[in-house]
Amino acid sequence: RAKDRTLPLTLMEANLLRYVIQHEGEAVSRRAMLEDVWGLKEDTDTRAIDSFIVRLRRYIEQDPAKPKHLLTVRGVGYRFVAKAD
Repeated sequence: RAKDRTLPLTLMEANLLRYVIQHEGEAVSRRAMLEDVWGLKEDTDTRAIDSFIVRLRRYIEQDPAKPKHLLTVRGVGYRFVAKAD
């Protein structure tokens, strides 16, 4: 977990994390992430985002299998919540 320590993120990981934080509380689609973060368009496989989310969860979640901050929104994408219940 990232609390009280610095983690080396790749540029892509950092850009994606920044993007979901900037859209905190919103359900952000995989497609929007690909277009807004990477500048990729419609014919790109949107599941590529999932592997980045898995890595980010390993960094920021206490239990990555039961995320409280980087949540899956079924059929849409992901939502970032800074203050988990």
